[in-house]
Amino acid sequence: MRLGLMRGGVFLVWVLGACGPGLGNPQPLPPEDPDIEVPPVRPPPSVTLPPISLGDVVVVDAMSVELEVQVLGAGFHASSLVYLNQARLETSFVSGTELRARVPRHLLSQSRDSYLLWVRTPPGAPGQPGGATSPFTTFVEPAPELHSLSPEVVDAAPSAPVRITVKGKNLIRDSVALFRGGRHPLIVRSPTEGTVELLPSVVASPSEDGLFQLEVPWPRGYTTITLRTAALPLPVRTPTPTVAGIWPPTLNAVGQLQGRAGQAKSYSIEVSGTKLRANTVVKWNGRPLTTYSSPFEGRIRADLPADARMQAATIQVSLETPSDRGPLVSGSYPLVVKTEPVVYAVSPARVDVNDTGTTFELRGEGLGESKQQVLLWNGTPLPPESFEELSGGPPYDRWTFRVPSHLLNRPGVFPVTVRRTYDGAESAPLFVHVVTEAPAPLVDELTPAMLSVGDAPGTVALGGAGFTPRSVIQVNGQERLTRFDTSGHLTTDLIPSDLEQKGVLSLTVRTPPPGGGTSLPLLLAVHAERSVPFIDAVTGPGGENPVMARDDPMTLHVQGQGFTPDSVVRWQGVPMPTQWQCLDTPCRAGPGQRSELTAVIPAAQARTSGPARVTVFTPGPGGGESRERYLVITSEVEPRLSLNVQEMNIRPSEEGQETRLNFTLSGASGTQVTQLLVDGVERPFNNRDGAFSLNARETATQGILAVRVQVQGKGLSAPAYLYLNGARTPRIHTLKPGVLSQDPLGPEVFPSTLWVEGQDLSWTGEPTRMSRLQLSVRMPPQPPVREVSNMGSGIAFGQLWLESPGVRTITLSRVSEGGGQSLPALLNVVPERPAPLLTKLEPMSAKAGAPRLRLRIWGQGLHTDSQLRWKDFRASVRPVRFFSSDANNYEAELPAAALATTGAVDVTLETPGPGGGTSLPIRVVVE
Repeated sequence: MRLGLMRGGVFLVWVLGACGPGLGNPQPLPPEDPDIEVPPVRPPPSVTLPPISLGDVVVVDAMSVELEVQVLGAGFHASSLVYLNQARLETSFVSGTELRARVPRHLLSQSRDSYLLWVRTPPGAPGQPGGATSPFTTFVEPAPELHSLSPEVVDAAPSAPVRITVKGKNLIRDSVALFRGGRHPLIVRSPTEGTVELLPSVVASPSEDGLFQLEVPWPRGYTTITLRTAALPLPVRTPTPTVAGIWPPTLNAVGQLQGRAGQAKSYSIEVSGTKLRANTVVKWNGRPLTTYSSPFEGRIRADLPADARMQAATIQVSLETPSDRGPLVSGSYPLVVKTEPVVYAVSPARVDVNDTGTTFELRGEGLGESKQQVLLWNGTPLPPESFEELSGGPPYDRWTFRVPSHLLNRPGVFPVTVRRTYDGAESAPLFVHVVTEAPAPLVDELTPAMLSVGDAPGTVALGGAGFTPRSVIQVNGQERLTRFDTSGHLTTDLIPSDLEQKGVLSLTVRTPPPGGGTSLPLLLAVHAERSVPFIDAVTGPGGENPVMARDDPMTLHVQGQGFTPDSVVRWQGVPMPTQWQCLDTPCRAGPGQRSELTAVIPAAQARTSGPARVTVFTPGPGGGESRERYLVITSEVEPRLSLNVQEMNIRPSEEGQETRLNFTLSGASGTQVTQLLVDGVERPFNNRDGAFSLNARETATQGILAVRVQVQGKGLSAPAYLYLNGARTPRIHTLKPGVLSQDPLGPEVFPSTLWVEGQDLSWTGEPTRMSRLQLSVRMPPQPPVREVSNMGSGIAFGQLWLESPGVRTITLSRVSEGGGQSLPALLNVVPERPAPLLTKLEPMSAKAGAPRLRLRIWGQGLHTDSQLRWKDFRASVRPVRFFSSDANNYEAELPAAALATTGAVDVTLETPGPGGGTSLPIRVVVE
């Protein structure tokens, strides 16, 4: 009898008995025959699958270089697994003849002579109770493929890098493009797509035989092999230029009028277009003009011919670029030369009803000689003194006028024309909207940008655009009494309850109907923590230090930064009753840039000669005690000393330079100084001019040096103090912008730049000294982004990320040079878009039948989805660097169909939601 079988039987009986009455009373086991040998149980044999083959091998993750392999064969089951050498792969069952498996990159980085794939089915599969194993097949790296390029032809000599979109297969990171003998990084978006930027120098010259190819680095063991795609042709050709507009859009035939219409206001034209090159030439009715390239993209300038204004005509202006295929000539663009006065822009093109303070600017030529023209508003001549030509320039075509208030007392669209008095000729009209509707307000600036609990309430200022006298600042949705300064500046006052507890105040501007709306919110952080106070000066009642001892109480004045109404002056360590006063004009909420504490010093202390230690203490959280200053109290007989420098910034000792100072003695005329002491240690000096020196070690250490002199017959003078200051703690005053919508228009031309303005951002009094100021922009959980600057009162930061909405904390730090870190201000990034503000258009007249029209746009609050609307036409808006240095300049181009008929067009800017809206219109005339 086998012991193993006996034990198994006993165990089975116990289990069945323990299972309850349902399985009770099992049948007794039959008696065992000791002469019968029980055969062992053998597992079923494993079978060999038919040979397998490798199907598609494709990259599924370009960054991690993960592959998917297709394995073809027969006899596969849902439990079948694919192996690479001895590593089991993540396997998907497709059918009995197909499996797919993922191959991570690290398996291909192992050093091997070969990589073998095989399939194993574990035991228990139907029809394969003992499992199955396939023969090996060799793994082969996937070949990269290049399918298409976009664009298929590249313009020669572009003004900016050319972006090529590549489509193909099995593209991975670190791939490069091979073109014209150079290697150009491929930015891989996916295994099937990437982009390459070709610098202008790479495609500077035309060529028809350029070949474009990709090189892909492929891991093999501990090395990398390079695989190349087949090449595709990428011709580089000189493009045919196009004309999109001319400035000025109209000329006057002043030559034909023999000067009676005034002087010509320009001697060249600016032609805007596309596909312009350095050798592109402007042609005037087929005649080439002397042409100059422009620093601004899409524009060139040409000198007008001498006979340009000799007669009224419609000139056909075109562009020509030479090429190896012959001259490439644009279509013609009409430029009208008129005998009547020409006006082509008026600004502002929109004013409020009953406006009394606006001065309009009109641009044009041929308006007549001095005092021989009259401006007509809606047909009514204005007084001659209200219309005058601006002297100076360029430009030289500007006039100004003012409209009496009684002509602006009703809404409407009113024509503006100019009539010459000598011949009665009158210009075509431009139009001004007189409106009751207000634009939607835009906000981008908040001062102060952060405060602390217990700070003094006071003025906060909001900067932006589109404000009107009806606009109201809201704090947490509650309207506050608002002061209108300009269309870009409003102020209101915080109240004590705003600063009673830690939190965030939301500030918006609301302009009530008609028109108007509510701005995006600015965020004002109210911190529990307070700033560390810093004393700039300690003086007596008349602003003097030292002061004469007296028998009466003395008013002490302490000026500095970071003081609050809770700050206390300490005299010789003893707190004194203290009053806080703002020194800013106007007085802002919070500590401002500078404030003053006053304390009355009792007579007992005021009559005691000697230096008195003065500090300022601000209770926490944060706050703390300032560095000390000294008020020196002297007697009438005591010599008094002053230094030519009372404060210095510390300097690294390695600079190794001595610092020369001078002292001046008073109250001891006719006597001689016999000794100079610095912190009680005698120091050489020059008795003629009071000069002495500090060594590099002394000027490298933050602290206070007491300087005294021994005066013959008088004894020791009162001390004078030299304050050696280290890096201070920076303070943020203003953020611009304080709120941003995601995807604002223009970051490719005007980066999303944050301007942070504050105090103690650099070394006081040393504008050329480098400061290691660091700015941090943080949105958890993302790490902070920092950059270093040596700006004086502000720092620009151009690496804002706007992909996700949320609040960014902004801090400034001088910790790296021994200073501190500011309390944070808040930048609010929101998904909602502001309503756009359209402030100016040029030109405001266009020629019917022109092939296209490029409009210059001045506006604010535009988004990447914003469009210009012209009747039923919508045109994309692009930012340009041209008209000024700010980010408010744009262009839009309209097709010929938009200029097919004459008449007036009210042009607007539109931004879709969330948020967004439509601007107030400006009228353009097609004639």
